Amino acid sequence: MTVKKPPLAAWLVLACWSGLAALAASTNDLRDEAFTLERAGRYAEALPRLDAVLERHPNDLEALVRRGNVYLRLDRPSKAVGDFDRVIRRDPLNTSGHTDRAVALLMLGRLDEAEAAFVRAIRLWEVPLNGARGIGRGGRDAVQEARATAFAGLAQVHHRLNRNDEALAEYDQAIRIFPGDPNSHIGRGDVHRALGDFPRALADLDEAVRLGPGYPRAFASRGRLLEDLKQDDRAEADYSRAVEVDPNYAFAYRLRGALRSRLGRNDEALADFEVVGRLRPDDSETLKDRGGVLERMGRHQEALVALDRAIAIDPKNAKAYQNRGAAYNSLARYEDAVADLDRAIALDPKNAGARTNCGLAYFMLGEYERSLEDLGEAVKLAPRNAIVHFNRGNVYAKLGLREQALADYQAVEEADPKLLASYGGAHKVFAEMSRERMAVRTPAPRVEPASEAQTRLAEGRSLQASGDWAGAIAAFDKAVAADPRRGESYIARGWSRLCADVDGAETDARAYLNLKGWDDPASPYMAMLGVLAERRVGRDPAAYAFLEEALAKLPQQDAWPRPVLMHLNGDLADADLVDRAGNDVQRAEARTMVALDLLRKHKVAEAREHLEWVRAHSVDRSVASDLALATLARLDRTEQVARKP
Repeated sequence: MTVKKPPLAAWLVLACWSGLAALAASTNDLRDEAFTLERAGRYAEALPRLDAVLERHPNDLEALVRRGNVYLRLDRPSKAVGDFDRVIRRDPLNTSGHTDRAVALLMLGRLDEAEAAFVRAIRLWEVPLNGARGIGRGGRDAVQEARATAFAGLAQVHHRLNRNDEALAEYDQAIRIFPGDPNSHIGRGDVHRALGDFPRALADLDEAVRLGPGYPRAFASRGRLLEDLKQDDRAEADYSRAVEVDPNYAFAYRLRGALRSRLGRNDEALADFEVVGRLRPDDSETLKDRGGVLERMGRHQEALVALDRAIAIDPKNAKAYQNRGAAYNSLARYEDAVADLDRAIALDPKNAGARTNCGLAYFMLGEYERSLEDLGEAVKLAPRNAIVHFNRGNVYAKLGLREQALADYQAVEEADPKLLASYGGAHKVFAEMSRERMAVRTPAPRVEPASEAQTRLAEGRSLQASGDWAGAIAAFDKAVAADPRRGESYIARGWSRLCADVDGAETDARAYLNLKGWDDPASPYMAMLGVLAERRVGRDPAAYAFLEEALAKLPQQDAWPRPVLMHLNGDLADADLVDRAGNDVQRAEARTMVALDLLRKHKVAEAREHLEWVRAHSVDRSVASDLALATLARLDRTEQVARKP
């Protein structure tokens, strides 16, 4: 494996670490410096200093609270939970520790635990003299803000559990305690919007914008509400303001792109989705949106590329199947369209758009009864949707069913008078459709995807065994295309990509986890794959996101391979990981992970010792053996090049 230097930011952090003794002559100076950096929002720089302080003084509660909050800001909530647990063990009445721990649990999606933790925090806030514990020197405002955070956090839990009346009561209390926090107004506005109370929602979101003009989330939330109110110009202005405030706020670009697409401004929409794609390159929703816009622009082949990837990342993304089905329809690949649209309907039975497109595909295949069945279901699901009635009316017209067609066209005129007017009116549309009969095609026999996938998997494994990684990856590509829901294809391709030192392994890891969840025996290994693939290209935040999710969602026992994940997360030393391995296969996995970590630190000789052990001891068909041998081969090539005169 080519040993890549970490990005400049990582070098700076390492440089800061190596020079800590020079930067701070005493623990107190180091502590003050860490706190100053944390308050300034320079979390990556504050973290190693806080680590050093806590190594010398592990019971420094304020340092623990601050490090926990740094972990939250760096999107590492499982690490934050560990720090807040330590705070609470030392000081069971520490109000800030309980509140912040609840926030971390909320971020991890552990809603029942988060609810109990917020309730506990709120009770502690009500005890006299508890209010300042864990707050430090922030004064009364800091105490009130932290107290309000507990109520707002509980409200967010209730909102996520669809208990919106309770959520409103908690947000009301949070705002009474500390009315100056934009987040509470945003949260309450979102609840009012979910309940359809748009005037109250708008009042809250206007107040959030007033209180927090630097909060992009306030503008994005208000923009969504303005879309509901049919005020598209104002909504777009709010989305644009959100991305001005934070040019990396992907959520606002996505909302603006969807709005522009709905308004028919596809070039601008595509530009927004491409920005989101750069910010979140492996996000299935982004690729689905981009593919949908490309399809509407008539760029069908490009749409298929984006949608294929969206489905590979998340095989349960119903809208991605819907958009790809529409692209197949446009390319006259009707059997493929039906297969995708049937998947979309199975995943989301209330998807009127998928039903409509499926009905059109069945019509082109000559299956008229099934066509009208799907179109009829679409009308039931969206009785006031003009496009749904328009499509069914066109099919009726092509079948010569005049009365039924005109009834649908009348429904179109009631729902969207401009739509039929643009075609010259109902009778003109009927005349044109009935003259222009679609060709009827006999469905070709379908090839079972599993058999094709099985063949390609066998081919890829044979190429793996011969060391032809590129050929193996190409075969596994075909296996995935033949059956996107076959998990073993993602395992085989992902680890082959990592062994070959090429991009894309993280995409396979995420696809597998989305498909199988966290209860599958292979899921911990796919989480490892995601971590290693992200670190390979220097994306440490994305690597830690894999780890946070894995450590939170996998069973909590210490059974193998959980120790490997703990080592990757920095919670287990190299020697301890090797000691926990119970057999040669586990020792091979442990030593391979240790070696890769040593290579990141440029300790090539030490890494090579571990890799050589794996070569000598690992069993056949071991992922660790494959990865160790591929890494050794790259090290050998690098050294040969270096020795050449």
